[in-house]
Amino acid sequence: MFYTVIDPIAKFLGAWSQDISIGSVFFRILLAVLFAFIIGIERSARNHAAGVRTYILVTIGSTIAMLTNQFIFETFETGDASRLGAQVISGIGFLGAGTIIITSRSQIRGLTTAAGLWACACMGLAIGVGFYTLAVISVVVIFLVFTILQGFEANLKDLSKSFTIHVELNETKHLKDLVNFIRKSNILIQRVELNTAYQESGLAVYTIYLYNKNKGYHNMRHIPFLSSIRDLEYVNYVEEIS
Repeated sequence: MFYTVIDPIAKFLGAWSQDISIGSVFFRILLAVLFAFIIGIERSARNHAAGVRTYILVTIGSTIAMLTNQFIFETFETGDASRLGAQVISGIGFLGAGTIIITSRSQIRGLTTAAGLWACACMGLAIGVGFYTLAVISVVVIFLVFTILQGFEANLKDLSKSFTIHVELNETKHLKDLVNFIRKSNILIQRVELNTAYQESGLAVYTIYLYNKNKGYHNMRHIPFLSSIRDLEYVNYVEEIS
């Protein structure tokens, strides 16, 4: 048995919101711009590579693709109603992959941005097909993930047993002193890697993979431990990397 499902918001707005008309097309494009702006402004405020314009273009593009697909399907009564949408979902992967980089400090950057672009593309598909309720819920959830959950994730990261640090020593000979200091802190050194990207800097730079054997909330936090390393006279710089 088949059921006719009408989007709650579209039902409230009226039949025009689901038809292919000038008013409907303008409404969906403006909605895509507004929702993408909400997400993009938060990204721009945090100085991410993908900002307001990128998120707006991605969301508008996917909305246009879905509107075009709906127009072809309804006008010519042929083709697959979801074909262009499927191409958007796979195609956005190329854009997302371009935002992911590995820095000289062995940090992976851009994963969240790539995921956000993919999510906004999917949101644009929902807007383009007239599934306004899903689009509204999506923009709220995506925005909350980018804002509120960021602090929660940072707290979890600070309490994780396994973590990695980037450390710059004034001289290579001080690596032994740092190793002894770390071990006295009841932290296991799993691996030490020399960072060759800093060979010409005059510093001895390492990426060190650690496992915290301490127990208790305060003893597990990474920030005090990093502060204690930072205070060592032979350490030029140290930070935790993800």
